[in-house]
Amino acid sequence: MVSVGIDISSEKNLGLWGSILALVGGFVPYLGSVLALVGFILVLVALKGIGDKVKDDRPFKYYLLAFISAIVVAVIFAIVVFTSLFAFSGFGVIEETHSSVITPEGETVVVPPHGVQHSAPTFVIAGVFLFFLVVMIVVAYFEMKTWGAMYEITGTKEFRDASNWYKWGAMTAIILVGFLLMFIGRIFVILGFSNMPKELEEKPSDMPMDSPIV
Repeated sequence: MVSVGIDISSEKNLGLWGSILALVGGFVPYLGSVLALVGFILVLVALKGIGDKVKDDRPFKYYLLAFISAIVVAVIFAIVVFTSLFAFSGFGVIEETHSSVITPEGETVVVPPHGVQHSAPTFVIAGVFLFFLVVMIVVAYFEMKTWGAMYEITGTKEFRDASNWYKWGAMTAIILVGFLLMFIGRIFVILGFSNMPKELEEKPSDMPMDSPIV
């Protein structure tokens, strides 16, 4: 029986350029966020197309959840920046205050000005940063699931490597090393789309999966 090929060449190109833009966007000032957003959308479209053709929507669903979580991270980052600017401009400064005292003789005496120190709301900033860290771990988890599923669908080992890098990134995010590992994972995603075949063989639904992700 001759196997029928599934053409995914257009999805391959969309995913490749989308993953490149998503990575490069983090280093481009001003327009970087726009480039990253376009990149995420292109990858979403690519995964949606692959999922429809192979009847497996796991990569699209996982990446959509990661995309939503990434938007939450962007909002949190904006809040942290705003809170920090507000803290340094409105808190941690000495405010000159005057007061007056009425003596028993009925005279009003003005007390010399003294400084009142306002402490910066460091606990608020720390709390927001902790929440930011938790959401980043969630993003890494869904990215891990996305590229693990893509490895099972395409057999491209770079997707398996990307999944593993994201897994270790999520596990070590608390010590900030994880962010570097997630960055490496993004590079392997680009390599995965670059090396992904342009055509997939149509597999029976009951065919066993490839070796599990480690």
